Amino acid sequence: MFYVTGDLNIDAATVAPALSLSGKEAQARIVISCGGQGGNVAWFLAGLGQPVQLFGTLGHDLAGDLYLAHLNHCGITFVGGRVDIPTGMVSVVEESGTYHMYRQRGANCAADPVRLASFLRGAVTAPASCLFISGYSLLDDGCAAQITSILAERSRVGTVVALDPASIDAMQSTGRDAVLAAAGRCDYVLPNCEEACWLAQEPDPEAAAYTLHRLTDAIVVVKLGEQGAMLCSGDQLLRSPGIAATAVDVTGAGDAFAAAFLLAKMSGKEDQAALDAAVAFSVAKVQFAGTQPPELLRQKR
Repeated sequence: MFYVTGDLNIDAATVAPALSLSGKEAQARIVISCGGQGGNVAWFLAGLGQPVQLFGTLGHDLAGDLYLAHLNHCGITFVGGRVDIPTGMVSVVEESGTYHMYRQRGANCAADPVRLASFLRGAVTAPASCLFISGYSLLDDGCAAQITSILAERSRVGTVVALDPASIDAMQSTGRDAVLAAAGRCDYVLPNCEEACWLAQEPDPEAAAYTLHRLTDAIVVVKLGEQGAMLCSGDQLLRSPGIAATAVDVTGAGDAFAAAFLLAKMSGKEDQAALDAAVAFSVAKVQFAGTQPPELLRQKR
């Protein structure tokens, strides 16, 4: 069983190859998807045939209704809550070669620490389980305290715990010490290159991977975008090279990577094979539009 916690958002991706001559209106491809790091990882895992419980917070609004219907359709068990705050929204705009992301966390800011604690305890005591924690879950002090406390009490036998720091902005809001404290309670830490270098205070991603492993004692998996990924377990540094592809939409690629890597490890694959599988799956994702492209999963079946 996989347990996932993190933000749930409705994503609107707008791709405009060029501005209009007036600068006011342009033709664009616009795709609406359910997203958020928690929702994305859960969706990829469920699409790959895994049972998933998802903790997050939705609003009592049309967007929340849409997201909940989506989860039910995908067979994902939602164990989070709903509040009288608008559901989170993200707008991604690719315009004339530039990329911008605008975020409204909304209901994600109102996660119930007590409900989260119950979810976490169930996850870390379930046999042969895997818990994925999004760094966005650390933004609330109450939730961060529950995560660090409950992970400190868990048995290291049987439960695999992974933390994805989520973003530079999220980590800066949380604080480096708090992120490292949570990471030190996990088996895997899954930052991208920028996040790894910031957390480790190292300019080079390889040095950052070694430093993060030393600081947390976790296996560190660094996502390198087009350059693939690397894994540091202290005594070895593994690399998986990038795969050439035409990127249509990179939103959610890191979440696809996390889902594929953790599934591979829970299926008994060695580190190199898991790293290769994660790179291949994330590259496949970027070739489709939308945060959670159903075409990707149809291709994998």
